[in-house]
Amino acid sequence: MLKPHFKSEDKNFYLLQGDCKELLPQFEHKFDMVFADPPYFLSNNGLSIQSGQIVSVNKGTWDKSEGFNFINDFNRTWLKLVREKLKDNGTIWISGTYHNIFSIGQLLQELDFKILNVITWEKNNPPPNFSCRFFTHSAELIIWARKKEKVPHYYNYELMKQLNGDKQMKDVWKLPAIARWEKSCGKHPTQKPLAVLTRLILASTKPNAWILDPFAGSSTTGIAANLLGRRYLGIDMETEFLEISKNRKLEIENVTIAEAYCKKINGFETKKQLELYLTEEPKPKELLALGYIRSIDLKKLTQLDTFYFHATDKQNNFIDFPYDLYNAKKLVIYSGGRAKPFYLTSYYGEIESIKHKHKSKIRGKEKSKTTYYFEVKLKDTFTEDISIENNMKIKNWINEYKSEYELNKVDYLPILTLTENVF
Repeated sequence: MLKPHFKSEDKNFYLLQGDCKELLPQFEHKFDMVFADPPYFLSNNGLSIQSGQIVSVNKGTWDKSEGFNFINDFNRTWLKLVREKLKDNGTIWISGTYHNIFSIGQLLQELDFKILNVITWEKNNPPPNFSCRFFTHSAELIIWARKKEKVPHYYNYELMKQLNGDKQMKDVWKLPAIARWEKSCGKHPTQKPLAVLTRLILASTKPNAWILDPFAGSSTTGIAANLLGRRYLGIDMETEFLEISKNRKLEIENVTIAEAYCKKINGFETKKQLELYLTEEPKPKELLALGYIRSIDLKKLTQLDTFYFHATDKQNNFIDFPYDLYNAKKLVIYSGGRAKPFYLTSYYGEIESIKHKHKSKIRGKEKSKTTYYFEVKLKDTFTEDISIENNMKIKNWINEYKSEYELNKVDYLPILTLTENVF
């Protein structure tokens, strides 16, 4: 059973503990964007300067290189798995240096990604080169690629232009390294600054987007995502770093702290520019849950104020993350299937709360083959509205999926659709 190491109360921040190569195949959720900061494989006993002191560049055993073939095999494996988790119009950002970025670039093309840009992040305050035998390392590279050659991706051109003095933003970003206030909950050896993650998230996602980070570290990706009204799933092996991530999320649940951090993030013309932009961003579409019921049971709905969805995947594994059902506001009922056409009914309910429960805690389902359910509590009992049956937006959505699901002999539709102005 796959359970989160941490799940925030607002259901917008999830952490899994383990190797992403093992965990990614265990769930089916698709993401709008991936940010990956994989091992650079530069822990080769080299030296650097930090705060005026000579220090080792070694980050940990996870960052040690075992040769060219090892690096390529490692990158190929996780990139294949991550590709399966991206929506068809999704994009991926991958950071690196010369130690790993050439391997990444080659494999992206091998796996049929389309590379869009290679961002050069020029650091304002890089450590000096004390050997004086080559140029000072003052930049990292971030590859931006989309999943499919012919499926368009999202790019917030107007905002990026606005942040660059009303000129097209170039692929060289001059931004400072990590600030002291970003380490309030602890230190991670390769922590990225919020300025970098904020820019790339705003450039490539819309509000409410799901973002995956398979090498989460201290979850700068997740903190930036939540501050910007996006949702996040991070994966990491180290308990220490997962706890830093958790504490960073709990920290920004304080509205005052979150607002202060938004004003401190570099890359904006004024301290209030980010806040003003987020206020003006289009609100996400209304999330509508579709619930299936047999035709003979429809009349019972007016007596019910609770509805149950299966909370397991096809292998009966428990699902608790990341799940859009938690954000649904209305539940509309459809029927049919099982050799009968799908059709929209006139029954709906306003959702009050959604929780997951074991079958042993639900009266009447103790002997069910399904182990876990989502319990949807309504604000009142189901009511009827004849206009729902004729709602073309929902009916069109059902028709889009109808042929596919009948072809695959599936008995019910997916439980969610995004629709605007349903009522």
